[in-house]
Formats: sequence, C-alpha cells, structure tokens
Amino acid sequence: MFGLVGVSEHLRWAAANHTFLIFNRITPCSSYPLGNSFVSGVAILGILAPLVGPVVFASVLWEAVDRGFRGGFVGGGKELSGFLMGRVAPWVNCATHEFNARLVKHPADSFMVNCLLAQGVVIPVVFAACAHWTLRSGVLSPALCFAYHVLRIGPYFMQFAYYYTLCHKEGHTVRGFFAVDGPWDFAFNWWCALFFGVMPAAFAFGHVHNHHKYDNGPMDVVSTSDKPRDSLVNWVAYLPRWALYSLNVSSIASFLREGQYAIAVKMVAGCIYWWGWFGLVGAAVSPAFALGYVLYPFAENVLLLSCVNWSWHAFLDPAEPEDEYVASLTLLDGDAPL
Repeated sequence: MFGLVGVSEHLRWAAANHTFLIFNRITPCSSYPLGNSFVSGVAILGILAPLVGPVVFASVLWEAVDRGFRGGFVGGGKELSGFLMGRVAPWVNCATHEFNARLVKHPADSFMVNCLLAQGVVIPVVFAACAHWTLRSGVLSPALCFAYHVLRIGPYFMQFAYYYTLCHKEGHTVRGFFAVDGPWDFAFNWWCALFFGVMPAAFAFGHVHNHHKYDNGPMDVVSTSDKPRDSLVNWVAYLPRWALYSLNVSSIASFLREGQYAIAVKMVAGCIYWWGWFGLVGAAVSPAFALGYVLYPFAENVLLLSCVNWSWHAFLDPAEPEDEYVASLTLLDGDAPL
C-alpha cells in the first residue's frame, strides 16, 4: 500500500540500491524539522503569509462573487461556474480556437495563445500603467499594488495556475508550443516570468535536469521524500528548501557538483536576467515599486508552489520510493477546480 512514508523507508531503499546519499549537501531541509530548517521556515512563513494570504483570499472571493456565492464560498462544487469563468472565458477560447489552432503545433493547445496574450501582453501593459501612475504621483499606492496582484493571479487564482502549468510544460518542450519558431517559443519562462516571480531557467533546466532526473529521490534538490508529508511542521521546514530552489541556488550548486557546468552557467544567466529586471524597474520607477510589483510575485512562488509540490509528491511506494507514477499525485474528477 502506498503511503506517506518518510526518511527511514527511503534511506533503506536507497542503501539497498547503492544510491549515493548527500542530503546534507543538496538541500537545507535534511535536518530534523525542529532544527535550523524549521526555524528558517517559520521566518519565511511569518514574512510571506501576511503578504500572500490577502491576495489569494481576494482572488477566491472574486470568483465566489462572480457566481453569486452559489455553492457557498468554496468547496461547494460550483467553482468557476460564474459569468467570467463559466461563460466569458470558455466563449473566448471557443471563438478564437479556429484562428489560434493555426498558430500552435497541436490544435488542442489553441487556448495557450490566449494565455500568452493575457500573461505576456495584458499583464505587462497593466504593470506599465501602474508604473506610470506611481511615477506621476510620486508615491506607491498599496491599494493599486494589491489590485494589480489580484488581477494578475485572476479569479480563484486561475491565471496563476495556468501560468505555472504552461511555464512547466514549456520547460519540457524542445522547440516550444508554436507552429512557427520565434522568441515566443519560451515566452512563459523568459518574458512572463518577469511578472510572475519565476527565475528564468528554473523550469527549463533546474526542474527538467534535476527534479525529473532524480524523481523526488535523495539527489532531487526539491525532494519531499525525506520527511512524512502529513505534518504541517515538516512542510514549514520544507520552505527553505523550496526557496533556495526558486532562487536557482540549490540547482546551480547541484549542477556544479555534478560537473554540468554548461547548465549551471545557463541558470546563472537566468538569475542575472531576472535580477537585472528587478534592478532596472527599481531604478526607473522606485525601489519600493520593484519590491511591491516584481519581488512580491516571487514570494507567491515560494509559498504557493511549495504547497503544490509538497502535496503533489505526497505519496511514495515503500518498495520503490522513486517510482514517479506513485510519487506524482493526479486527481481525476476531484472537487477542486485545478
């Protein structure tokens, strides 16, 4: 039976299979949760939760208002059935399908064109408008910043979900989604990433060449398998590990140790690119604007995606913990609209 097995089962399996265990050198979360990693996790959670929580709550409330609270606030099975998410969004995808299908390699991916327009054109335009208003007024408006982020992640944070799904999928492609090659092939990772808090190269290199190489095993820099996933304490202790991965730090260190210098250089270039954008925005508008509009989405990344990865890889096969078919959870016809 599959279960929430943890470090003892995994270590026994790894030893039997002669796996070289260097948890302490790979990731900061290998010590017992009540140690340094837990303390660091509490600090991260204490800083990020008050920032991210209200935005996520507002996005869920937006979706509930959109359907007139049919089914209650959440969990009633009526999510995404309102005017915007249940009618407008499907109508747009249907109305544009024939044209968009010509732009992508697979007709079923036609909706991705609309996602790219929303995340790569509309959001940057709104970002620029907020920057212009801030420059004209000379002050950073917390209310405007809050509204921008709620709009950016969308009702029930569905735009956030679609963005990260497509960023992930794009990282696995060799030539992108589109029928004609061009700079848009990797737009989710190298352009939209600037507005959604993703270090470019995190998915294309760190995720693909480390996580999917080791499949949540001991050498995976974001492995969840060394602690049982049924503990909130363990998840809090996991936050520093995810933060270092999101910063590309642990991935770069892993590639350097393995002698994969070309990949490490590409990841460093992605970091320079993203932090260069952060600095450019700070210099052009204000440091406060850069913190509120560029760095905040990274905080979102750390907090929300750590939850996603923790629950996605919640189960292991005790006989073979690196079996990816068990380690990756898929829900069919589940209650959550994700």
